[in-house]
Amino acid sequence: MSEARQIQSMIDFIEREAQEKVEELEAAAQEEYDVEKMRLVEAEKTKIRVMAEKKLKQVDVDRRVARANYSKLQRMRVIKERVTIVEHLLEQMRQRIVAMVKNPSQYNPMLVSLIRQSLMSIRTDAVIQCRKEDEAEIECEIPMLERWYKEKTGATISIQVNKCYLSTAEAWGGVVVKSTDGRVVCNNTFAYRTKACFNEHLPTVRYYLFNPNASI
Repeated sequence: MSEARQIQSMIDFIEREAQEKVEELEAAAQEEYDVEKMRLVEAEKTKIRVMAEKKLKQVDVDRRVARANYSKLQRMRVIKERVTIVEHLLEQMRQRIVAMVKNPSQYNPMLVSLIRQSLMSIRTDAVIQCRKEDEAEIECEIPMLERWYKEKTGATISIQVNKCYLSTAEAWGGVVVKSTDGRVVCNNTFAYRTKACFNEHLPTVRYYLFNPNASI
């Protein structure tokens, strides 16, 4: 083989080796690119999946909060309506009592009875606070009340009427009886007794008003 052919063969060999090396490097680079591309794609998929799950969870949380708020609003509305009904019932009671107070044949005996109850609670000299409309009637009853108390207890007491009158709008009727030193007080106004009784039995009232299965 001539020297020229030997040189050409060497050149061809070197070129083939170089080409193969280039192809190997290109293949390695492509493989590395594909791997990196796949990694980035998977990372992006994971990121998107995490974001989607987070948004779904937030949507679920928002839905639960909205449902809870709606339920709360509904409960508040029901409570408000029930309070209105109870207040209306109390107002009806007030109106009936006020109407009764305007009837002397019904009211006056009850007024005397309330004073007697108060005197038995006070058990000492007493000052009666009443509505101005009731002052004359009570003044007339004082001697009888003092005799009645002595018959019941054997003790003698003095009864006076306080000139500081009760408001009809606030008291509805009835009396407030105090010891002369003001230390013992018996509130026997219709407003006080009605509200106290109403509040005491409010659970029962609510049960019969709002329980569809309740029967009287």
